[in-house]
Amino acid sequence: MIDQNGKPVTKPALKQYLETYNAGVRGSKEFGALPRALITICDGLVSGKTTYVKCVEGQVQLSRRKDGKVAGGGL
Repeated sequence: MIDQNGKPVTKPALKQYLETYNAGVRGSKEFGALPRALITICDGLVSGKTTYVKCVEGQVQLSRRKDGKVAGGGL
């Protein structure tokens, strides 16, 4: 995954991005700084499903929990 600056995303950065995404304030400045690909992937996840995102350190499993938040396995 590539961030807004064109650089590969690290696991700590992905963790911060997921915290911002889960905050749910879509009109905020912070939400606008999220990578578009991450928003598309997270919006497409349904409850109980998982997907994988590639970071600098390797793959990270993302899943949508029953409460509607996206969790990153191994972060």
